[in-house]
Amino acid sequence: MKEEKHEDLLKMARDRMAEAVDADQENRLEQMDDLEKLVGDQWPNEIRTEREADQKPCLTINRLPQFVRQVTGDIRRMNPAINVTPADGKARKETAEVIEGLIRHIEYRSDASSVYEQSAESAAACSVGYFRVLNEWENDESFDQEILIKRIRNPFSVYFDPNAEMPTREDADFVFITSPMRKEDFKKEYPKASISDAPTDGSTDGLENWMQQGQIVVAEYYWKEPVTRTIWQLQDDTITDVEPQIPEYVTKKRKVQTHKVMWAKVTAHEVLEGPTEQPTKHIPVLAVTGEEWHVGERVRRSSVIRYAKDSQQMYNYWRSASTEVVALQPKAPYMVTVKQIKGLETFWNEANKKNRPYLPYNPDDKAGAPSRAQPPVSSSGMMQEIMNAAEDMKATTGIYDAGLGNSSSEKSGVAIRQRQMESDVATSIYSDNMAKAIAACGRIIIDMIPTIYDTKRTVRILGKDDKEQMVPINDIQVAMGPNGPETQPINDLTIGKYDVRVSVGPNYSTRRQETSEGMLEFVRSFPGAAQITGDLVAKSMDWPDADQFAERLEKMLPPEMRDNSDLSPEEQQKMQQGMAQQQQQQKMQQEMQQIDMRKAGAEAQEAEADAQKTAVEAAQAQLELALQSGQMNEAIGQIVQEQVARALQGAFAQQGRF
Repeated sequence: MKEEKHEDLLKMARDRMAEAVDADQENRLEQMDDLEKLVGDQWPNEIRTEREADQKPCLTINRLPQFVRQVTGDIRRMNPAINVTPADGKARKETAEVIEGLIRHIEYRSDASSVYEQSAESAAACSVGYFRVLNEWENDESFDQEILIKRIRNPFSVYFDPNAEMPTREDADFVFITSPMRKEDFKKEYPKASISDAPTDGSTDGLENWMQQGQIVVAEYYWKEPVTRTIWQLQDDTITDVEPQIPEYVTKKRKVQTHKVMWAKVTAHEVLEGPTEQPTKHIPVLAVTGEEWHVGERVRRSSVIRYAKDSQQMYNYWRSASTEVVALQPKAPYMVTVKQIKGLETFWNEANKKNRPYLPYNPDDKAGAPSRAQPPVSSSGMMQEIMNAAEDMKATTGIYDAGLGNSSSEKSGVAIRQRQMESDVATSIYSDNMAKAIAACGRIIIDMIPTIYDTKRTVRILGKDDKEQMVPINDIQVAMGPNGPETQPINDLTIGKYDVRVSVGPNYSTRRQETSEGMLEFVRSFPGAAQITGDLVAKSMDWPDADQFAERLEKMLPPEMRDNSDLSPEEQQKMQQGMAQQQQQQKMQQEMQQIDMRKAGAEAQEAEADAQKTAVEAAQAQLELALQSGQMNEAIGQIVQEQVARALQGAFAQQGRF
């Protein structure tokens, strides 16, 4: 049963390989021609043979690499960085930072910057480059695995699903990574494997792709296999693919059509290893492509130099022709008669080879003294064609003198930068496609991390400043909650979903230098800031002992201006005591203010009472005087008016308080 299943797998693999080869054959021929022209094989064989037979020069003045180097130089300055962000409610920012640091460590261990750059350089040189993501054992003494990023050196060894449309080919359903092996090496590595021909149905069945010059092709075969699974949503909104033991907790249920990624190492008729399921839903092989054009159902890729090759060949031809006219005749010929050189042929045959002080000749009455003819001159038409070919190479690549660093007709800095920008824009698709491939790589790594790093352990992470740190993952801690002790996860990489984005720009060293310059300029403008920011300025420097400078300056700061994590236990206790004293002083000041306010209120009430007592006494005296003088009614009226006026003033004053 297993052999029958393998036969179905192999039949599918052979059919898919044939499909991939047929669909991409035209592009592969152009790729090979691009690389041959790039390394200097630029003369057609029949023309070279003919010219060499006639002893004519076949010069190769290879100008193509400078255009590729201009693109790859821009790519090397990108410094792409994978940034991780939470993508759902269960994801935590702190865990995202740990995952981001883990990815940086994976990139460091893998020398990923070289992998990315070499893949993009391959795309610039021949329209496509590849790299992959693998999981391997940490070492021979460990049961823990790690993730690595590796380059695929030979772009012709990869055969992708021709129906894939994305530049990264992450939407492909299958891919092959082939490796031809000599029969002797194959038998040594796989002694139980057979090297006999695979059965066919009368056609080649794609087997011509599995034998190359007598060597056996061994292929790593990745493919997506459809899977139907059931998911459940529980009352706490948790979604799981494990059937709950208590049905009452289930709120929703549905079937999902998805896939799993499988891997096997195969020949045309035998499975050497596998098949095994991969720890990701993505095929872990990524492409960095150049420009792609859809011509009907066909897809044509192009490199930086694809359309400059003809101009390069014309440049070589006209330079060779010019050399043939001028360089092969370095001196002008002599005009002589046969009589003049008769018997003196030895001297005259060496006239253009040796610097003789004199040349003897026989007098000839019918001719004057021997003289040189007009020396050969370069053809203006040839020189014009050479210049045209050079300009055509710039036009077809979109990279002009300013972009190449050569002197050009532009004189102002603005004009030069504008032409450089035009060159960058013309070739920006290569850097853009590399950034897309790196983002896809980040998604693959994030998808693999919960499976590869699924146990409690301590891992090494790198910060943005390349500082190493050891952190625990998939751990728990006990903390007091509102209902008593509770367990809380510590950097659980299996919980939550995370997304990636790729940022490009100066590397950390360059940003640090720019930051340092900006800080120094700020301190020059505001010298007083140096007293409280001196440690930050020192930390941004590239001195060997800059960190020690920063630490000493930081210790001179008041405790309240320092990071608590950098304080010693005694300093933290002292700062806490100072804060407690400050809070106590503030509380006492507030209490004193309240006492003063109450005292002032009491004094105001006492003054009001005294004023009222004085008014009553004055009224009584006025009544007594009125009784004695007989003016009782007038006195009563005046007293009433005064009381009414006093009451109104009190009412207005009360309203003013509110």
